Amino acid sequence: MLGVPKDEKPTWISRLAAQPAVHRAIRTFRLQELTSAALKVRPIKRRLPKSGIEYRVRYLESFLMADEIFQRKIYREAFEGLDVRSFVDLGSNVGYFPLFAVELTGRRDLVGIAVDGNRSMTDETRWHVDHNHLANVKPLWGIVGYPSDVKEATFYLNPSNVSCSAQPVLNPDVPSKGRIKEVTVPTVDVASAWMQHAGDVRVDVLKIDVEGFEREVLRTCGALLDKTSSVVVEWHKWIASQDEVEALLRDRGFVRFRTISEDPYCGVAVYRPRAS
Repeated sequence: MLGVPKDEKPTWISRLAAQPAVHRAIRTFRLQELTSAALKVRPIKRRLPKSGIEYRVRYLESFLMADEIFQRKIYREAFEGLDVRSFVDLGSNVGYFPLFAVELTGRRDLVGIAVDGNRSMTDETRWHVDHNHLANVKPLWGIVGYPSDVKEATFYLNPSNVSCSAQPVLNPDVPSKGRIKEVTVPTVDVASAWMQHAGDVRVDVLKIDVEGFEREVLRTCGALLDKTSSVVVEWHKWIASQDEVEALLRDRGFVRFRTISEDPYCGVAVYRPRAS
């Protein structure tokens, strides 16, 4: 999950999320399981003020995600200075990023794809897309970051849906909420998927939050990067350094536009093509 932007004070939710003792308590008292079970019966629903877009909270982790994306607007700078009409969301989780894109741009006709390897998260993204009548946004279930000739791969389902990944190594400083489950998931050639969905349309914003698999994704999505105007990527320090991420982006002609946040575990930055 993302840290707090450098110019902002942390909220009470982000303060709690940074405390290992909180994660241990969640596991010990089964708070995640119990809270999520209750929310699935009676989800919390909220409406975004500008667009009227409605989102729901059905998982404990979604409280933090809603705080980050809708309240603190942590992805806002990826849109800065651009007339955004399209996006690709890699690591979509419950599907809040597409809703934020609509809220920020005022466009319900945004063209986008949202990909996640956790089928439950893809289903939740699909609910948000269908419920808000975002006809040009396509949720996809699968893993990105593999060559096109690889059709299936292992995905690691963590009890905490924000920690699921195509790689199994969890943040050693954040206590796990339970046992990891290995599942076989179809791969997604993201450049081909985009071409099938949007044709030759450029990608105005590409968001990458894949819990430690960012190097593999950047190595295999060169064709997509070549038609992308802004990349916002989270790097996970126990797996990939910022220097490694930046080297891969530099090879595709991108330079850092702005660092949004950084903490001991991860960082988030926006990158733009050199010419821009």
